[in-house]
Amino acid sequence: MKQLSGIDAGFLAMEGPTTFGHVSSMNVFEASEAPGGSLYDAMYKVLSQRMDQVPLFRRRLVEVPMGLDLPYWVEDPAFDLDFHLRHHAVPPPGNDEQVGEVISRIIARPLDRSRPLWEMYIIEGLSGGRVAQLTKIHHAAIDGAAGAQLLAILLDTDPNHRPDAPASEWHAERIPSDAALLQRTAIEYMRRPEKVIRLGVRSMRDLAASTQSGGMRALADMVAQPLPGPLGDLMRRRLRGANEIDSPPALPPTRAPRTPFNRTISAHRRFAFVNVPLAEGKKIKNAYGVTFNDVVMALCSATLRRYLDERAALPEDPLVAMVPVSIRTGNETDTYQNRVSALFANLYTHEKDPVDRLQGISASMTAAKEMHAAIPAESLTDFTQFAPPALAARAMRLYSRTKIADRMNPPFNLVISNVPGPNVPLYAAGAKLEHFYPVSTIIDGQGLNMTVQSYNGSLDFGFVACRDLVPDLWDLKGYLLDAVQELLDTI
Repeated sequence: MKQLSGIDAGFLAMEGPTTFGHVSSMNVFEASEAPGGSLYDAMYKVLSQRMDQVPLFRRRLVEVPMGLDLPYWVEDPAFDLDFHLRHHAVPPPGNDEQVGEVISRIIARPLDRSRPLWEMYIIEGLSGGRVAQLTKIHHAAIDGAAGAQLLAILLDTDPNHRPDAPASEWHAERIPSDAALLQRTAIEYMRRPEKVIRLGVRSMRDLAASTQSGGMRALADMVAQPLPGPLGDLMRRRLRGANEIDSPPALPPTRAPRTPFNRTISAHRRFAFVNVPLAEGKKIKNAYGVTFNDVVMALCSATLRRYLDERAALPEDPLVAMVPVSIRTGNETDTYQNRVSALFANLYTHEKDPVDRLQGISASMTAAKEMHAAIPAESLTDFTQFAPPALAARAMRLYSRTKIADRMNPPFNLVISNVPGPNVPLYAAGAKLEHFYPVSTIIDGQGLNMTVQSYNGSLDFGFVACRDLVPDLWDLKGYLLDAVQELLDTI
């Protein structure tokens, strides 16, 4: 039994009638080489023989009574693979828009919390004889980096490998009683004050080191020391020896303008996707001396600018994107948990020239990274451990019920995420993976998400939106392809 982190539990708290906490990926295969041509049968065998390597697929959620503490993961004693692996199909001719419609309907349904929080759909009928695999997993169990590791476990680099090993063995756990969970919670509450103080001291010291603030360092030492005489001695030593200047970095403005997709969302979704050759992105990167992520951000910015401009909805102020940032160190004891923070970047959507827009975004991303480094993300994420889940869930329900997103400017306009993936071809029982499209999530106030996954020489973009706020989501596909060509033409 393992307790969720505060961030993991936050993705549970965010859910409501119109907001879902799962994230997905749509993998498109050329499946003619799968045994018997059936990717479903092949994936059933792969999952059966590798289930011992994927604990998140076996874990179900157990919540503490009354939401008094963070929930726990427990190895499900009633695990049923047939429930989680499902067969689906697209009607002829199986074009991209039809595939997107099927995906849209699947992701618009919440996961069953009484079972492990994942589903996998094998979707046949795509044009050209292709087959799609949609993997739908709750964000409480996984982030982008962990998703890439999951892919490496389920797929192979050897096109000749066939799943012929027997099913793996693993040991289930007994579901704890409410009394046992409350006893654990009581013990945790007794430890909590010490943990909060320790976290506060560490965070202040981290901030002091980043900003060269003698005052902040002294304050941290004050909190860490007992109140009697040594405190005064410490302060006097600090005041006599301090030669630092308090000069914290200036915080860039993050107030975002309103757009048609920054409103309360419905429960209905749209999904669109497009791919761009990785070589074209690298060509732009090398020509202008920016990072690859800057190029991705610029392509998304150009797409958003054109979408809003053609609908007479382009604001004078630039849009602001929230960009997830992995804080994995490689020393994590559990791969399948969220190790992610965020930074905020100016998208320069007010800038008409594509090169000026790219360079502005590059400067904005550099500044955002410096600000993000001012307080180590490890400290920030630890604070989420101390919010009772019941309180967090009530806050999210209140936010949705009062439709605050319809009455105020959003802190940011959308999430743009760039997830690096493998640069070698992968196979599922001989079926070659052609594309790996991310299918992310949206919340009230941010009714559009743009995520890109790199894979084997391709940039695979997935766009997810509220069906009511962005009914013409497929237009973004053409706009993004035009944005790539626009930058290539400037070289």
